Amino acid sequence: MQIRLTRDLEEQRRATPGAMTVDAFLAQFPEVPRDLRDEPVMAEFVRAFSAQLAVAQKPSPCVARAGGGDAEHHFYTRLVNDLAIYGIGLAKRERTLQRLERLLAEYRAQPATFACTLVPRQGPEAPRAACR
Repeated sequence: MQIRLTRDLEEQRRATPGAMTVDAFLAQFPEVPRDLRDEPVMAEFVRAFSAQLAVAQKPSPCVARAGGGDAEHHFYTRLVNDLAIYGIGLAKRERTLQRLERLLAEYRAQPATFACTLVPRQGPEAPRAACR
């Protein structure tokens, strides 16, 4: 199974060609603390997930309440949320780095299909997430 991005997300990803850098990641997500910038695990994390991070979007409260959102919202929740929680002081640095390591270990075990595990399965007729 392969996750296909919608046309607008694919165009957005193509507008920023190449792998994302740690600095670009930190610029895109200001909620991630800068003290993680020089951590080797951070560089590996950004390199491994640059395609998903390039399109990740923080879900709005109504999308979160509605049950999840689209792929870009799930990418944010699974990849950026722990870092943002550390950024506001609700998690410890070492535990956050351990979570990144664990996520990378899962990715290394199945790199070709790992992105599929970041998004819950939905039927083909499932509506797109939106505020009502």
